[in-house]
Amino acid sequence: MGLGRFSYTPLVPALVEGGSLGAAQAGYIGAFNLLGYLVGALAALRIRSVLGEIRMLKICLAISLACLGASVPDFGFVWLAFWRFVVGIAVAVIMIGALTIVTRHAPPDRLGRATGICFTGVGIGILLSGTLVPVLLGHGLVAAWTGIALLGAVAVGVGFWGLGAVPASLPQISQNPETEATGRPPVTPAVLCLIGGQTMFSLGLVPHTIYWVDYIVRGLGHDIGLGGFHWVLFGLGAISGTYLWGRLADRMGFRPGLVLVFTTLAAGIVLPVFEPAMWSLVFSSLVVGAQPGFSAIISGRTHQIVGPRHMAQVWRWMALTSGVFQASGGYVYVALFDVSGDYTLIFVLGAGAMALGALISMFPARSIG
Repeated sequence: MGLGRFSYTPLVPALVEGGSLGAAQAGYIGAFNLLGYLVGALAALRIRSVLGEIRMLKICLAISLACLGASVPDFGFVWLAFWRFVVGIAVAVIMIGALTIVTRHAPPDRLGRATGICFTGVGIGILLSGTLVPVLLGHGLVAAWTGIALLGAVAVGVGFWGLGAVPASLPQISQNPETEATGRPPVTPAVLCLIGGQTMFSLGLVPHTIYWVDYIVRGLGHDIGLGGFHWVLFGLGAISGTYLWGRLADRMGFRPGLVLVFTTLAAGIVLPVFEPAMWSLVFSSLVVGAQPGFSAIISGRTHQIVGPRHMAQVWRWMALTSGVFQASGGYVYVALFDVSGDYTLIFVLGAGAMALGALISMFPARSIG
């Protein structure tokens, strides 16, 4: 997931400066990835009912690797946009399927840590891409894409090895489509708040996932090495943040944990455009990089409210709604930047979405599981 979704970001300045893509095209490819995530969220439960949980995850891992490999040749905007769209689909299905497994089997008192560990892999993918992309770019874009694909092959091998143990040790949920369609959770205010919070998070994250390295390199005039360094920090934040945020949620509770993480993310997004000093860039990379920890906390909060029976369905609703807004919001962000060339505007909008998410998360809720 980390390589499939986030390895593109440190490549954006090189793609634009090397002439492979225009600035607007590079942004729109990021938006196509978000659109693919929406399609994957729409299809996830139906795919699971046909293929089964474990086979679905294995196939999506293989598709993700194929997408990374297909990105190696420079066949232009349409080619790359298509494969970024497809990998977005696969990543959404992986997220929904993997979280369902983890939350179903984690001990209740360690749910935050378990979901945090699940998302640590995203941080590892970000860290590896940030470390290697600047080095590999010295040998050209083909070398950079090839290196990412080779890392993806290792990750797929690890994933297949781990998933191979699941059927023998963990019970599987029903794969009957009729069963999936019954017993749906009620659409309560608590569920709507979960959906709203996930949506605000998705909107707020767009500026960093598309423009963070580009802002550092082309916006502030630093070299690609420093941009890669900050993507490494982004990955380090993701690795440490997932586990630390998860442990914090176990201690202080998932609702206050959500409010705190939203507030911290809002500050991390907006600070560097008003104070672009090195310390604020480092703060932003680490804090916003820890964003997978949000997914760990809100997945735990969702499980807490709706229970294991409704987890996959409610998470799908959250992914669908946030996917619609993230995909459309992504195009809006790119269009605004294309017209204005103003990084400040899009980062302020992202921080505002996170702040609104903090307000939504303050709403108290009872379990309906």
